[in-house]
Amino acid sequence: MDAEERDGVWITTVEVTAPSHAELIRRTAAVERQLKKFAAEKPKPRRARGEGALYRRARDGMWVGQIELEKSPDGKRRKSKPVYSKDHATCVEKLGKLRDDLARGIEQKSDRRLTVKVYLLGVSEDDTDGWINTVAKTNLRPHAWKSYRSAINTRIVPVIGGRRLWSLSPDDVRYMHQWILGATYTRGKSEEEHHYSTRSVEEAHNVLSAALGDAVSGGHAPRNVCELVKKPKVLSEGHGSLTTDQARAVLLASLAAQDPMVTRWAAGLMLGGRQGEILGLEWDRIDLERRALDLSWQLEWLPLKPGADPEDPERFDVRPDFEYRPIWRGAAWTRPKSYKSTRMIPIPEPLAAILTVLRERSVSNPGGLVWVSQPKARSRYGQGVTPVSDLADREGWAAAQELARVDPVSVHGMRGTTATLLLEAGVADSVSQSIMGHSKVAMTRRYQTVNLDLARQALGNLGGLLELPG
Repeated sequence: MDAEERDGVWITTVEVTAPSHAELIRRTAAVERQLKKFAAEKPKPRRARGEGALYRRARDGMWVGQIELEKSPDGKRRKSKPVYSKDHATCVEKLGKLRDDLARGIEQKSDRRLTVKVYLLGVSEDDTDGWINTVAKTNLRPHAWKSYRSAINTRIVPVIGGRRLWSLSPDDVRYMHQWILGATYTRGKSEEEHHYSTRSVEEAHNVLSAALGDAVSGGHAPRNVCELVKKPKVLSEGHGSLTTDQARAVLLASLAAQDPMVTRWAAGLMLGGRQGEILGLEWDRIDLERRALDLSWQLEWLPLKPGADPEDPERFDVRPDFEYRPIWRGAAWTRPKSYKSTRMIPIPEPLAAILTVLRERSVSNPGGLVWVSQPKARSRYGQGVTPVSDLADREGWAAAQELARVDPVSVHGMRGTTATLLLEAGVADSVSQSIMGHSKVAMTRRYQTVNLDLARQALGNLGGLLELPG
């Protein structure tokens, strides 16, 4: 079929052939009728991108709606997942909802049947595609990541793991809160049951909220329902603290029993350092002449990569930007979690004296650690010594308090004791904050316990206010 332009009008000639004149007339009439029909039809306007296409599928009569998306980075065309309905009006409604979701940045990348458990942990226990391994692990410190994983396995998945992520509701979150408060757990090999605290509920809420926030941005959930539920109020339980007399009793009893860790207890009570900060101290960061030490590193036990050589410097299963220095096997020096935690603090004169003696008698070790443990079997770490584990430290501290016959506090309670001693000594809040490495003075005050005798004496000085003029 040829076409040509005459005076601005395009003309084409249609050739009709037939075996007879009568048949030619019939075929020509049919062509003319078809041309008139085409001319009478109004051209359908082309849908703009994002409006969506709606059509009826011939094989089953099902109405199908779909929206064209922005092209992918490689230039390929993309379309949304289709919506279906046997009813035309229902499919139009679904298409409109899909369009609204896309306008709000919610793209249907995943199956709406995705459950909370599969999203958080993956399809199987060994799966690395779950949120905890693909997202959380790249953003959290190793210790925090372990806490997140524990909260998911013990307090989130057992309650709402089977719920569909897309249809999760505020009531599901509230039910999770109630379930945790009524549940119990055991520690290690002990069969003794413990109840979860309100802090455990808050932790599970925060972990689920973080995961749902990423699910919303990834198009796996329409909203973060945790933001619609009030977080549970945490009843502060504290770690406790020792009085001045109790702290002195522990140190004297440990000295009398020739406890090799007595200097560690003294450092914990006088310096206010965290467990990892004290156990990770190196002699190179202690200046006994100036009586000051540097708490810029801490001892932390990190997870190893599956099948990794325990002597390989790259053996730790941590995110690429995580800063550490290997010590021995799973032990490493890591940076404190905040800038305020990295600090120089003074050493009290009595502590400096016993540290001087300890340095003269200390066992050499490749890491230059101040405190090390002495295992039964020799190790590659040097002269059979290894870094002190968290468990050994907790057990040693408990034994020292039992020896002194004082009401025991946790290892973290040594830090609370320091805060209380600073308060009793009248040290300014800002100075105490600097020593403790807190970002806010309010945090330091949470660790302090007011001595009632000192408080009574201070209030007694106000007695003059009640004296009447003579």
